[in-house]
Amino acid sequence: MSSSKNLGTCLLCSETVSHRTITKHLIQCIKKSEIITPSSLPDEKEKIFLIKVFAGKLFWLYIEINGKGTLDDLDYFLRHIWLECCGHMSQFVINNEYYDENEGNMNKPIHRLFDVDTSFDYSYDFGSTTELEGKVISVRSGKLGNVIRLVARNNLPEEIVCVNCQKIAEVICSYCGDLFCEECRKNHEDNCEDDEYMLPVVNSPRMGVCGYSGDNDSW
Repeated sequence: MSSSKNLGTCLLCSETVSHRTITKHLIQCIKKSEIITPSSLPDEKEKIFLIKVFAGKLFWLYIEINGKGTLDDLDYFLRHIWLECCGHMSQFVINNEYYDENEGNMNKPIHRLFDVDTSFDYSYDFGSTTELEGKVISVRSGKLGNVIRLVARNNLPEEIVCVNCQKIAEVICSYCGDLFCEECRKNHEDNCEDDEYMLPVVNSPRMGVCGYSGDNDSW
């Protein structure tokens, strides 16, 4: 699937912005934001990292995180906004180094691992894996009131429509991957054995996987 519009929302100003221009928009919008509470004399650890996290072209988030925040903080955020279903394992790969619970190194602070243009990979669930990519867009001095905040995210892609009638899709069959409106799902349930395979359409790259039904928190 590919989107001609690929729209998202800036959560700082509530404006609808295309993926093509969202980075430039955010940099300008952040400068005007009054949400940040910078320290009067920030030390070198008090930095704010603007990070893009994405899965393909359609699903993307822009977040800010304090330099003193950890990979554990970032992992928690990604799980609760996009991924968490059954408490699966997860892992970061940064500069060819692995960070996960088994290694016991998820408490590493962001400011020691990331800089401008640092890229990373992230995996959740090593059975039915959802893979994400991330990149640091910018770094600046300051400190957020909370460790992490969501500043922009994609809107539900317009390609997510019923395969039969092209109406807005409301469920996805986790058995075959097809999308359906409520009216068309009834006929399909007979083909894929049971209603238990039907999961809600959600704005997440984990849609239709392992019982995932949507984010757990409002960010």
